[in-house]
Amino acid sequence: MHILLLADDPRERQLLEKTLIDEGLACQMTHASSKKEFQAALEQTQFDLIISDFTLPANSGIAALTASKKLQPDTPFIFVSGASGEKQVVESLKSGATDYIFKDDLHRLGPAARRALLKAKERKERQRMEEQLRVQSSALEAAANGIILTDKTGKILFANKAFCAMTGQDLEEILSQTTRFIESDKCEADFSRKLWKTILTGQVWQGECINRRKDGTLYNEEMTITPLQESNGEISYFIAVKQDITKRKRLEEQIYYITKCKRLEEQLHQAQQMEVMSQFAGSLAHDFNNLLAVIHDNTKLVLTDESKLSEQNRQHLEQVIIAAENAANFIRQLLAFGRKQALQFQPSDLNQVISNFTPRLDRLIGAQITLQYHYARDLPPINADPGMIEQILVNLIVNAREAMPQGGQIFIATESISLDAAYVETHFEARPGEFVCLTVSDTGTGIYPEYLPRIFEPFFTTKEAGKGAGLGLAIVYGIVKQHHGWVVASSQLGKGAAFKIFLPVHASNVAKILIPQTKKTPAHEHEKNTVGG
Repeated sequence: MHILLLADDPRERQLLEKTLIDEGLACQMTHASSKKEFQAALEQTQFDLIISDFTLPANSGIAALTASKKLQPDTPFIFVSGASGEKQVVESLKSGATDYIFKDDLHRLGPAARRALLKAKERKERQRMEEQLRVQSSALEAAANGIILTDKTGKILFANKAFCAMTGQDLEEILSQTTRFIESDKCEADFSRKLWKTILTGQVWQGECINRRKDGTLYNEEMTITPLQESNGEISYFIAVKQDITKRKRLEEQIYYITKCKRLEEQLHQAQQMEVMSQFAGSLAHDFNNLLAVIHDNTKLVLTDESKLSEQNRQHLEQVIIAAENAANFIRQLLAFGRKQALQFQPSDLNQVISNFTPRLDRLIGAQITLQYHYARDLPPINADPGMIEQILVNLIVNAREAMPQGGQIFIATESISLDAAYVETHFEARPGEFVCLTVSDTGTGIYPEYLPRIFEPFFTTKEAGKGAGLGLAIVYGIVKQHHGWVVASSQLGKGAAFKIFLPVHASNVAKILIPQTKKTPAHEHEKNTVGG
C-alpha cells in the first residue's frame, strides 16, 4: 500500500504518518510539501490513498483535489484541516473528497483511511466485474453461433443477433417466450422429454434437431445446452449454443447419395461382369463337355476289345480315361458357376441339411481348427437342392481352412431375417422379403480390400501356381444364384472373413411368416454345438 501525504509543515506530515502507523496502517509514504512536488508524485506513482492539508500557503486544498481527480480519479482523497466550518466540508465533499477530518479529531483518521481504502477496493472490483460482464456480453452478442439464456422453465431471457437471424425473429418477439416456439413436429416424439431429463439433472446435452423459422421453413440445428448452477448446486439457468447446419446436412446428403450411387454402380458393373463370365463359362463348359464325352466314351469303347491292344497301349488309354474324368469334374465346376447344371429343388430345413453333413465337414478341417455351429430356432424352410447346399459348405470351409494355416475357428450360423427397402438401397443384388441367412466366418488372415470385389470371379486366386484353380468361390456364387439368392463377403485383415448367403424362404411358408400365428423366435436366439477337428 502506498499513501501520498501533502502538507507544507514537516511536523504535520510526521504527525499524520505517526497517526496512521499507530492505527496499524504502516505502509510506504511519499511526502509532498508543494504543488510542484505533489504534481510530480501524481504523475510518477499510482497511490492507494491521498491525504492532504486543506489550507496550503502556495496551493489550495481544492486545487490539489482537482489535480488528483484528473490524474488518479479512482484514488480516495481525505482532507485534514485545523479550520472548522460546514461550508468547507460541504465544498470538499462536493468536489470529490472522500472524507474531511479535523486536526483536533485526528483519532478519526485511521478508521476513515481504512474505510476509504475498502470502498476503493470494492469500487475497483465492481468496475472489474462490470467490465468483464460488458466484454462477455459483447462477445455473446457478436458470436457467430446463436446463443440464448433461459430460466429453468425454458423462458428466454437473452438472445443474441445470430439466434435472431437464425430464427427470423425480432428480439422483442423472442424474449419471454419459451424455446417451444421454434420447435417443429419433425423431431422424435420423446426428443423434448429426453433433452429436459438430461439438463435438469445438471448434465450437458448435445445433439441435433429440426426447428422452424418464423416464415415456416425448417432448418437443421446443432446445439449444446449447459446448465448453470448456483453455489449450492441448484440449477438456475440454461445457456444454449446453437448452429444452423442445414447446408452441411444437405451437403452430407449429397455426398451420401453420390457415394451410394457410385457403390451401386460398382456393384452393378461387378454383377454384369459376373453375369457375362457366368454365361461364357456355362456355354464353353457345355460345348467342351460334349466333346469330352466323345473322347471318354470312344476311349472306353476301344478298351473293351483288349485282344487288339498291347499292354502299353491299354495303359495309355486308361490314362486318357482318367484325364477325361478329371476334366469332366472340372467342367462340372464350370457348369455350376455358369448355372447350367440341373438342380433338384425341394423344401429343405437348412439346419437339418447342415446337421446331416456335419461328419464330412469335420473331416475337412485339421486338428488345429475348431468348428462351431449356431442354429436359429424355428427356421423356415427354403427351396433348395440339399446336395448343392452341401457343396457350398464344402467350398467355404475349405476356403476358410486354407486361410488359417496355424489353426483357428470356423463358425457356421443360420438365422431367419426380414429385409426392408433401406437394406436393399445399399445392396444391389438384394431384394425385400423373408430370407434364411447362412453365415460362414473364420478367424483367418482375411482378404485384402483390393481383392474382395474379385473373389467370386472364376480362376481368380491369390494362391501359388498349381495350388488351386480359383473356382471354389465362383461355384458358391453360381449355386447361390441358381437358388435365387445372393452372397455378401466381408473381411478385415488379420481378423478373418465372413460370407453371408441369403436364400429366399420357401413360397408356401412366406404367408405364415407375414401373418404369424405364434410369436416368432428372434434370430439371435440359437443353439450352440462345438465340434473339434
